[in-house]
Amino acid sequence: MSEQVNKAKAVVGGEAGTNGLSSVHVDKPLSDFSVKVVQDDTHFKARQILSNFNSKHRQDMYYFYEPAYFMINQVKERAEGAEAAKAKYGVSRKPLTTKVYALKQPVTDETVANADKPIDRIYEDAAQFVTRQFLLNKEKEMASAILKDGVWATDWTGQAAALTDPNAVVEAGAFQKFTASTSKPLDVLDEAMQTIQLKSGLRPNTMVLTRTVWTALKRNASIKTTKLYTNGNSGSDDAIMDTIASHLGIMASDIYVLDVVEPASAATIDGTTFQITTDEEGYATNALGDTTLANQFIGGNGILLMHVDKTSKVSTQQLLLYVLSGLVCTLMVVN
Repeated sequence: MSEQVNKAKAVVGGEAGTNGLSSVHVDKPLSDFSVKVVQDDTHFKARQILSNFNSKHRQDMYYFYEPAYFMINQVKERAEGAEAAKAKYGVSRKPLTTKVYALKQPVTDETVANADKPIDRIYEDAAQFVTRQFLLNKEKEMASAILKDGVWATDWTGQAAALTDPNAVVEAGAFQKFTASTSKPLDVLDEAMQTIQLKSGLRPNTMVLTRTVWTALKRNASIKTTKLYTNGNSGSDDAIMDTIASHLGIMASDIYVLDVVEPASAATIDGTTFQITTDEEGYATNALGDTTLANQFIGGNGILLMHVDKTSKVSTQQLLLYVLSGLVCTLMVVN
């Protein structure tokens, strides 16, 4: 009798039937709804900032035109009938190494045949996963190569306190952090632009920064004030971008904000099952699985200023790179 009552309840109201099982519904994944948190393609900027160069060999050499010969005047007055003064330029060779990367996400015929909707798009999902992995790897490699401490020969370190000389922009290798209310980021960037130009003869025309630093710049009092007087649409991010671009004399389209996010500390990956330890929402945790790892923007707290040859078919970077880092705390310059 009790079993009949339970079955009746299940039919009418959906409650559990015999032995806790519903007699009208079996739980299974929805076929027309799923949640997939995947960072957008547009967040990955490395492929826009740095160009690919094809090489047939794992290691090789490339030619380096020494800039000194192009900045030192060797022209001399010529007497009538005399030969022109002889000059030359220096070309040296530097080594390069090509690294090979690979990744696979196996998809078997059996897996495809047994997949439920919406997982039946397994080929597309696998392709998207592997593609994102390579985009992520390229973003990390770029940031590691040019946007971290110790890459360049000279560091300018940011500090919370104001400089001793109120009229100074950079003092004894230090400048005031951009997060400080009295800091002058536009003046510091001006100084960086000029330093690079004095070093190379080329003025930077490209700027790269992380979302963290972009937020700090947006909130900086001096930039907000400048924006109000220089842009009619002063309430938008575009106005801030235009303010910085016009002040530095570069195109707003050549300012790149890095938006890709990763865990701030190494995730735990089982090398046998390839399982990453996650919390209930699927985000990476520590080895024990009880603490969700905080995320960070790839690139840290840096700004990169560089000159890119716009006329080159491969948009070759002219090796003159200038980095401000540490929100923004450290300025690295090529010596």
